[in-house]
Amino acid sequence: MRWVPRVGAAVVALVLAGCTAGSPAADPSPSSSSGSSTAPTAGDWLGYHADQARTGAVDGPSPTGVQVAWAADLGGAVRGQPLVAGGRVFAATETDRVVALDPADGKVVWSTTLGTPLTDVADTVGCGNIDPLGVTSTPVVDTASSTLWVVGEVSEGDDVHHRLFGLDLGTGTVRVQADVDPPLPPGQTPLHLLQRASLALGNGRVYVAYGGHLGDCGHYHGWVVGAQTSDPTQQVSFQVAPDGEGGAIWQSGGAPAIDAAGNVYVSTGNANPFPSEEPDPLRFAESVVKLSPDLQPLADFKDPTAGGDEDLSTGNPVLLPDGRVFAVGKTDTAFFLDGDDLHQVAAVPGVCDSDPDGGPAFDPATDRVFVPCRGGGLQVVELDGPALGPRLDGADSAPVVVGGTVWAVDVQESRLAAFDAASGRRVESVDVGTDVPVFVSPSFGAGLLLVATTDGVTAFR
Repeated sequence: MRWVPRVGAAVVALVLAGCTAGSPAADPSPSSSSGSSTAPTAGDWLGYHADQARTGAVDGPSPTGVQVAWAADLGGAVRGQPLVAGGRVFAATETDRVVALDPADGKVVWSTTLGTPLTDVADTVGCGNIDPLGVTSTPVVDTASSTLWVVGEVSEGDDVHHRLFGLDLGTGTVRVQADVDPPLPPGQTPLHLLQRASLALGNGRVYVAYGGHLGDCGHYHGWVVGAQTSDPTQQVSFQVAPDGEGGAIWQSGGAPAIDAAGNVYVSTGNANPFPSEEPDPLRFAESVVKLSPDLQPLADFKDPTAGGDEDLSTGNPVLLPDGRVFAVGKTDTAFFLDGDDLHQVAAVPGVCDSDPDGGPAFDPATDRVFVPCRGGGLQVVELDGPALGPRLDGADSAPVVVGGTVWAVDVQESRLAAFDAASGRRVESVDVGTDVPVFVSPSFGAGLLLVATTDGVTAFR
């Protein structure tokens, strides 16, 4: 199997050994303007949905007749995708624990604790459904510097911060760390921010996106923070809804997309409190937003019928190879946008007939997008037309495509399912053996299909 980067190029390599918090070492190698860390080796899965375009598609062959190879109990829920690099599997838990696992048997190679997660979340924050709250998003790997970047919510007495850590891939040693809370307006606190969207790496920066907790308690905005890999204390940021509040960037755990020029694409949610009108009147709310590498807004598209809690940010934007951007939210309409200025090229209504939930996957061989549906099934959207295709029964979470086979999890039944991308026929269904978190998305590397669970990682081969 070969990981296929659809978009991107090399970025900065780091020399960070011996760093202290907020004071990284110097002497980084030159960074490129865009893209992922470096060309990955065969069998790697370096970030959410494998590539910068967030297609979730890699070359095959796909495994067949899979069974559980091993299950690693890590003592906490893993909500992000397990990653694969350099012959090891990496995962991070809500207990603020990061581990490297041996792909042969799932044994822990190294384990690093980032700090103390926030507990009693609902009482402390006022709402929320994740407790403890530590690492929620998918980390990202920079193979050029052998660094695993991860953001953990760290509780230190009365202070709670979102902290970016750069860990040595080989040893788990923390090379560098820095708080990456956005520059909050007066009266706002990091407590009301949830760092749910996966991390993105490009332009010599790690991009960290924020929304609110389930229940939208407190005062918050959607944000993206870009922290330099050479010195993470040097940061740029983008704020949603500067004329109000809300506009979460959560994307059901999906990551911002990055194009070949290094531009960053995110989708945003509703104003807080919910607006009574449509479209949502706040600036950049219920929108797809294109940002420059230093997070200046370049273009935006607002869902024209999104009001109330209709939330375009239930999935991340996907960059299609023809230059279009695909996005779909709770109005059940799939939008095809021009990648240059984000004007609408086409729209396909009737997607899912329930909330789309999680990052869509795009299969270049069949020109099909597969959208996960909260009410059940994977909705096919055909690029030819574009038009609504069939709905595939047997999974309801963010899919990935491995060599023409679509893999996704049925969260309600805790089963991993596979579908033929061309015919839609379900060809595999196997019990995960334990509960899986909502918005779970499998990953593939080192010959394994990997599924995050409520207590660790389960591998299939």
